[in-house]
Amino acid sequence: MAEPFYKAHWREVEPDRMAAYRDGFGWDEATESLFRPAEISIGHKVADFGCGPGKVSAEIAKRVGPKGHVHAIDINAEFLEITRENAAVAGVSGHLTTHLSDGVSLPLSDGSLDRVSARNAIMYVDNPVSTLQEFHRVLRPGGLAHAIDGDWYMMVAEPVSHDAWRNFVKAASHACRNSDMGRKLHGAFVEAGFRDVEVSITANADVDGRLLGMIRNMAKYARASGTIDHQSVDQIVAQVEQAHTDGTYFVVSPQFVVTGRKTG
Repeated sequence: MAEPFYKAHWREVEPDRMAAYRDGFGWDEATESLFRPAEISIGHKVADFGCGPGKVSAEIAKRVGPKGHVHAIDINAEFLEITRENAAVAGVSGHLTTHLSDGVSLPLSDGSLDRVSARNAIMYVDNPVSTLQEFHRVLRPGGLAHAIDGDWYMMVAEPVSHDAWRNFVKAASHACRNSDMGRKLHGAFVEAGFRDVEVSITANADVDGRLLGMIRNMAKYARASGTIDHQSVDQIVAQVEQAHTDGTYFVVSPQFVVTGRKTG
């Protein structure tokens, strides 16, 4: 049986999208704040689930140092090749290992890790609670799971009207298993057995066009869904791009940051 689109479009990434991912997903001040709750430090054994091109994995490897280790996990083999390249550039190849994932299980032993982190990955898995139970399994007692995810229905995109944006998101959401995963993370962590679950929400306003690429990708997904007419999609993209040109562009995409501890 064919894989659902929300998984298949990550296993096989088209060249133009891969080129954008290769250049993006770096470590900056905003990323620093998103990962601070994970409390990653020297000597930690860490899994980066859904590592993408691995720039974050390489940065984590710098932070854990040679006495620690990073397991970079993804369902896309090309992402893992790029991750190894970025690890070599960063000088951390000796304590970073890549793993091709089936998108369900973690290829790691019980109780072997101090931290598991996933950024914008849980929204694409078949069963979020089952995936978080895998995180729980591979963590040692006292270890932390850390997840960052968005919530597309909570995005603001001026000057697009509320109803038009909601229809756009609904159509684009066939690219995700749960496009509103952010609001569901807390409950999923609790159901997966984590304790001391903490939530923070970051919603930095974008007035410079940082999220234009994301909106254009969403437009591709919306058109491919077959549930919305292309003219409506094109109109939304045109509105957002014109606002960027005019200096009235304003987009907010909340990021939910959740940590939970394995006890016992």
